[in-house]
Amino acid sequence: MHSRLQQLLPFTPLLLFPLLLWKFFDVDQQSLRPWDEGLYMWRARLFLDQNEAWAPFAQAHHKTPGHYWIVALSMRLLGVSDSAARLPFVLLALLSAWLVYEIGSLILNRRAGAMASFVLGTSYLWAVHSRTVSPDMAYISCFLGGVLLLTQELVKPAQSSGQLCRWRLYFAGVLFALTVFLRSALAFLPLMGLMPWLFKQARGRKILMSPWLWLGLVCGALPTLIWVWKSMAAYGTTGFTTLLRFPLGKATETGFPLSGFPFYCVAVFAGFLPWSPLLPFAVASLSLWDNQDKIFRRQLMVHRRWLLLAAPATMFLLLAFTSSQHDQYALPIYPFMALLIAADLEHRLADTHTAKLFRERNYSTRWRSLPAIVAVYCCLASIVLVFYFSGGLLKIAERSDTTLDMENLGLLLILISSAWLLGGLMVYWPRRTLRQKLKPWIMYHILSAWLVIFGAVHLGFVGNYSPEVKAFLKQPHLQNVLSTTPADLVNMDGTTIAVLLRAYSPIMGRSWASFDEFKAQGSELAWIRESDVTELDFPYRVLAQDHGVLLVHVESSQERSVPDRGIPVHLTPSPVLSR
Repeated sequence: MHSRLQQLLPFTPLLLFPLLLWKFFDVDQQSLRPWDEGLYMWRARLFLDQNEAWAPFAQAHHKTPGHYWIVALSMRLLGVSDSAARLPFVLLALLSAWLVYEIGSLILNRRAGAMASFVLGTSYLWAVHSRTVSPDMAYISCFLGGVLLLTQELVKPAQSSGQLCRWRLYFAGVLFALTVFLRSALAFLPLMGLMPWLFKQARGRKILMSPWLWLGLVCGALPTLIWVWKSMAAYGTTGFTTLLRFPLGKATETGFPLSGFPFYCVAVFAGFLPWSPLLPFAVASLSLWDNQDKIFRRQLMVHRRWLLLAAPATMFLLLAFTSSQHDQYALPIYPFMALLIAADLEHRLADTHTAKLFRERNYSTRWRSLPAIVAVYCCLASIVLVFYFSGGLLKIAERSDTTLDMENLGLLLILISSAWLLGGLMVYWPRRTLRQKLKPWIMYHILSAWLVIFGAVHLGFVGNYSPEVKAFLKQPHLQNVLSTTPADLVNMDGTTIAVLLRAYSPIMGRSWASFDEFKAQGSELAWIRESDVTELDFPYRVLAQDHGVLLVHVESSQERSVPDRGIPVHLTPSPVLSR
């Protein structure tokens, strides 16, 4: 029975499928996040509408087009919809979980690899971006694929087959170079994080000098080089300089270095919930610091210390040194934190004589015992419950313009807190030893994390970010009008509603900075802001009005003289959808 369960461990990432696909194909429960999903979807549509694979933009673009290609290809095959745009990244998130399992099975063991994939898939920010039109899942999948190939070469070198060794290094180089094509300059963050791990080992330094690795890097960089060449041909030198200015601007956007340190400390802790309270205990784990440890193979200690600990620490410090404040930038750290936590949990579960003796004789480890871990979770649960029942959510709703459903958010907070308190009750319940309580608590914590993420998806906190705007734009009569004539946007650049209008319109119109430009060259339909109605100095009819915008139809002289001609549609704001 035990061997049969071991054979099923590679399929553990499939348990994440319900989280990834629950309500995914329900169009009423899926809507885009204006920033950045709406932008990515709109830009990907430009590639399709203009039939241009390299430079479809009106001016030099600041990002490489790899992830736009993924979204455009999916919409070409499945149609233009938010589900079609998100589906590739759902599959890539599942691939990332499997790659984490493979890496964990090499440097830890198969059970620890399975736990790592599950920890990663049930961390909150990772679950959010798994169902998001975002380049993060794409480039992290490529990065993890390269890490897996390097790990295979370092842990199990192909001594009997030099050809296999060469191909591993070649494809690792290709995958690492493709991360730049998918995520621009940010892809260098995880690549730099690997350097301490490789420099620490003689074989790793040899790999860095391998011509096959560098050949793979050159071949993988070809799409990026072609894009730079095409951009410079279309936009001049700005096609290249824009690519450099954007990351520099992001890294210094608040003006002084290290200002991102407190932000990323909070962002990583909050984004990796419900697993982040385990991180301090995992960093102090005996699996990292006990040189006599026999639970994992001793010769793999260098990989546990330098891949699972030094690599994410390097990435975090590089991010903290900048002044950027974007929580998704820290996503490459999450797979390594999941592996780190899985190593600690596996070390606790291992029933070996050496581990027992070490725990019995070393009283300094009592602070990281299971009761201490559970005490941290119970304290966090108590803080959350006190915050909720003291009206903290109501105060936030009154002082901000948030669109979150506070009733559902409160239900989710109660669910999380109750799960943590029940876990504490399991551990502190008498008549059982800690060894007897450990395995049920770990299984319960994994199950509760799965249920919490499932609840977040079901309650609409994951995947459904602008339902009212989508419902307004998807009205059948409005879609009939927009599917026959493009609707331009006038004086709306930089607004949230403009991003969603571009993403959900059947035919994308043009954008105009002023009404004079629109009158000279614009379409007969236009989206304008309600505050700009007084600037209209031409005859028009209002076809739709909601969310602070108007859809107007510009009437010609013939339409004014013949009242029954023109577009026989007059939409009024729905009382449910109007603000």
